[in-house]
Amino acid sequence: MRSRRTLIGCDMVLHARKFVRLVCTSILAIAFALVNASAASKIRDSSSTSSHPLILRSFINKVLNEGEDNRLGPNLSRVLGLDANHNSKVFERIEDQCADGRYRTANVLFEIDSSTGVLKPLELILLSQRTQSGAIESDWLRINPDGSIKKALRNSGRLTPEGRGVAGSAIQMPFEGDDAKRLLKRELDFWLKGVGLKKKAKDARPPVDNPPK
Repeated sequence: MRSRRTLIGCDMVLHARKFVRLVCTSILAIAFALVNASAASKIRDSSSTSSHPLILRSFINKVLNEGEDNRLGPNLSRVLGLDANHNSKVFERIEDQCADGRYRTANVLFEIDSSTGVLKPLELILLSQRTQSGAIESDWLRINPDGSIKKALRNSGRLTPEGRGVAGSAIQMPFEGDDAKRLLKRELDFWLKGVGLKKKAKDARPPVDNPPK
């Protein structure tokens, strides 16, 4: 009787050990799968990030080659922290062409190489502007050619019936951290991928050079 009980006990121990090994193997398999999925996700993200500057550089060159001549006036330069009267080339999209009803411009500031005459891009300035009910809200991005942010801010204020900025009504709010990154993504998605673009530009007008002071 004792021998039989001993055999049954040993059998139970063996089954328990097999069960434990099976559970451990399953846990390891799940953990391995999660690690692989995480690594694949990081690779995809890294690939997307690494290709981004190349797409941006191509867009900047396109603006330089095909954009309209533009010069940032003193008011805009002051708001953006730039020296006045920078030479630039500009693309624009009017409100009817944007799904969110904003007016947009992409300005590439440049300097001319004195020996070759080639236009050298200095930075990209993106404007996203909403005007309604006598008020204006302008989101600005100053971006290096590599895609890094130099400055991001929102300038808002009131407008006269003629569409000019009301003195003393301006409010400036800088975008920092994740807010700046979200703004950058929204605007680059628009210009580089066409996200939110309804149709091709047919109209043209210069950026507003009289923001509220």
